[in-house]
Amino acid sequence: MSATVLERLERLPRRNLTVLALKGVSTLVPGGWHNQTSPEELISDVLGSDDPELVQQVRARADELSRARHEGYRRALSLYDAVNRSQKAAGGLRVLANVAGALPLVKRVAVLTPASQTLQAVDLSLKVAAEMLAFTQVNGLPGDSFAAFGDSLREYTGEARVRMAALVCFDALLPLGDNALHRLDGLLGQVGSRELHQLPSYVGMASLLPGRGDAAHLSFVRRGVDQWLGWADGFVGDLGLSGQRAVRALETTIGPWHGGMEQLATFLDAFTDTYSHTGVQAVARRLVERAAAEI
Repeated sequence: MSATVLERLERLPRRNLTVLALKGVSTLVPGGWHNQTSPEELISDVLGSDDPELVQQVRARADELSRARHEGYRRALSLYDAVNRSQKAAGGLRVLANVAGALPLVKRVAVLTPASQTLQAVDLSLKVAAEMLAFTQVNGLPGDSFAAFGDSLREYTGEARVRMAALVCFDALLPLGDNALHRLDGLLGQVGSRELHQLPSYVGMASLLPGRGDAAHLSFVRRGVDQWLGWADGFVGDLGLSGQRAVRALETTIGPWHGGMEQLATFLDAFTDTYSHTGVQAVARRLVERAAAEI
């Protein structure tokens, strides 16, 4: 039997490059981010109580919900896992080994060759699609609940909000520039089947996307991105996000970066799991909130 959501939470790393990258970007987000890996601490936080018997009751109910086949919690995690595998594959393809590195933290980091901006735009958009599908799974909604997804983004806090900050910074502003959000629709307009199939992220996620065939998948992705862009533009403006601010924030935790911003984005793709790490945390929180409400 596969691990429950709370078992997955317990297995998250407490300190590695992913955690350092998230700590860096979280300095740009009000409220920051706590690397929650303890189910008991999470349950106590949600309950506002550390009563051992009550905590155990909530955990038992959360595990029951997690194992239920008709619930979408573990399916939501499978989407974040798919993004993670695809991100690693795409980043790994662009890493050429055995060249002097750019980070003191890593002894032999490679020369990094970024993807084309069109492919980077598709990769970003597929992550948005995964976010929307995970949202519908956790909330028991149809997969095409575009408006509900757009509304939910305004309510993102904690792990979910930091995940979106990482997505905006690492997958938009660093590789595509500070006007990335305004260029995204135009870049996606240049995408066809040929471009889709160049991306490990599409190959890995195609079976999870609603619809049949590349055209249907691309239409779905673009509709989800339209909802996300309406929120993301305000998010960037409210927090004053930019590529340079993202680099400075990351340097506070992972050390000086001497390469370009596009190379930094590729490095993060290849060597961090920010999306799946915070995805597990956010799904765990939603699961515990429901379990606590049902006790």
